[in-house]
Amino acid sequence: MALSQDQINSILEGTGTYTESSGLGEAELRFYQEISQLAMEAGSVAVSQALGKTVLVSNPEISELDPQSLIKDLAPQQIMIQTGYLTQKHFESLLLIKDYDVAVIFDILMGKDGRNPDLEMGDLQISAIGEVMNQLIGAAATALSRELEQTIAMIPPESQALNLEQDSLPDSYRGPLLQIQYHLSIEGVLDSEIYEVRSLQNAKAFYQSVMGQSAAPPSSPPMNAPAPSSPAPAQAISGGSSDYYLPPTQPSAPSGPPPSVHPVEFAPLQMNQIPHGNGSLERVMDIPLKVTVELGSTHLKVKKVLDLAKGSVIELDKLSGEPIDLLVNGRLMAKGEVVVLNENFGVRITEILGPAERLQHLSD
Repeated sequence: MALSQDQINSILEGTGTYTESSGLGEAELRFYQEISQLAMEAGSVAVSQALGKTVLVSNPEISELDPQSLIKDLAPQQIMIQTGYLTQKHFESLLLIKDYDVAVIFDILMGKDGRNPDLEMGDLQISAIGEVMNQLIGAAATALSRELEQTIAMIPPESQALNLEQDSLPDSYRGPLLQIQYHLSIEGVLDSEIYEVRSLQNAKAFYQSVMGQSAAPPSSPPMNAPAPSSPAPAQAISGGSSDYYLPPTQPSAPSGPPPSVHPVEFAPLQMNQIPHGNGSLERVMDIPLKVTVELGSTHLKVKKVLDLAKGSVIELDKLSGEPIDLLVNGRLMAKGEVVVLNENFGVRITEILGPAERLQHLSD
């Protein structure tokens, strides 16, 4: 039974109802509505960067259904990605995406526009969508960790082809399911859906795990542990049908006199001038330096570089007859012109930086 956005809004605003037959309470519904939106916003950014196109995974619609209804609603050919979140336990989930959508994504990964994808689904395409979902779920887990202020890791995705007319879902998805349907769009190329599915029992357990509703009483202190001198009463916390107890907090007693606090005093900084004499340079005169003559430079995109072949001409940013640059350890030291010396190329220096400027370049 899928809920419309109006129904969800009315529930969250307290003006609607949500029957027990759905299996989820209002708090659980609010939780999945919020974390689904948050997680997929972060995942959309990661996938957009991977594909180089704007990708949106948005508008989560939550419903509870049985496996037969899920199979009936979906296109037969799906790619199934087994993944999920990891806190103290594994909370598995499935991502289901149509094989055509996978073909479009793979086409974009190959540098094409995704408008005429190869619909033959092989191991390479399935592996590629697994890596894309790895980026999406990884970013989603990071966003949830930051929002919920606790460590939530990603279960590494495993992808495989699934024919719903012949194959069945994994055994852990045979009972009531929680389905979250997202709108998937890729800039000017794709407008589709992606489904996140988990067992209803798993969904409730994940909610309890991250919201701290499955607390256990503290363990007994180890034997031979020193008893506190003046124990404070334990604090009782109501947990539904049973009460849980927090151990008393023992204040730490200060020992010794209070520390003396005073401002830190630093010696004044001395600004050393760059020496102009030869005395300070004598100790480094025998250090080898790398001298480079740069005829010119240019900036090329990766596509241009990959298209280079024998006979290609690269235009530099220097005009014909313009002085070339002489660099020492990557620093500009002088300018000159190319000459031929005993059948070897050479450089005649026509302009050189002053001593202070050269030393300044060496010290940068």
